[in-house]
Amino acid sequence: MKKYFFRYSLEFLVIVMGISISFLIEKENANDYKEELKNQSLKRIIKNIEVDLIDLKFNYEVQTIASNAVDWLIKNNNHSNISKDSIGIYLSNAILMNTIFVDNQEEYRALQNSGLIELIENEKAVTALQNKYIYHEFYKKIEDLIIEEASFLSDFLYENTLLKNQNVIKYGYSYDRVYLFNDKIPHKVLERLKLKSQYHSFYAGRIKNRIKNDSLLIEYLNSEVLAK
Repeated sequence: MKKYFFRYSLEFLVIVMGISISFLIEKENANDYKEELKNQSLKRIIKNIEVDLIDLKFNYEVQTIASNAVDWLIKNNNHSNISKDSIGIYLSNAILMNTIFVDNQEEYRALQNSGLIELIENEKAVTALQNKYIYHEFYKKIEDLIIEEASFLSDFLYENTLLKNQNVIKYGYSYDRVYLFNDKIPHKVLERLKLKSQYHSFYAGRIKNRIKNDSLLIEYLNSEVLAK
C-alpha cells in the first residue's frame, strides 16, 4: 500500500510540476511577445519623432524669419529712404509666413491604449513621451493665434502691396512684393504686427526646446529598445 502511495504521489508531483513549468513557459512567452510588440512600437515612434524633428527645424526657421521681419519693419518705419521693394518683401514675410504643425500620434496612442507603455522601464522616457504630445496640442493653439492675427493683417497687405511675380523662397512662400504708397505703416497695423511677432518669437522658443527634448527622447527610447 505504501509502495503505491509513493508511486502515485510521485506521478502526481511530476504532473503538477509539468503543468507549472508549462504555465511558466507560456507566461514567459507572453511577456516576451509583449516586449517585442512594445519595442516594435517604440521603433515606429522613433521614426515619427525623426520626421517631427525635420518639421520642427523647418518651423523654427519660418517663425524666426516672420518675427525678424516685424522687427525690421518697426525699426525702419520712420526712414523715408527705405526702398518700397524691401518694405513689400518684409511685410509679406511678417504677415504671411506661418507653419502648420502636423504630427503622427497614432503609434503613441496605440502604445498608450494597449497598456504597453507600462512596460517601458525608463521613467525618463515615459515622462518625456507623454510631455511631447501634450505640448504638440499647445503648439497648434499658438499657430491658431498667429493665423488669427494674419487674417486681420492680410487686407492691409493686399491693399497696399503688389506681387511682382510668382517666385517663392525655399519655404514655399511668395515674397517679391512692392509697397505701393509713400505713407508709413499705420500705427494700428504696427501694433498688430508687434503682437504677431511676440507669438512668433514665443513659438520659436518653444520649438527650439522641443528640438532639444525630442533629440533626448530618441536617445531614451533607443536605450529602452536595446536594453533587452
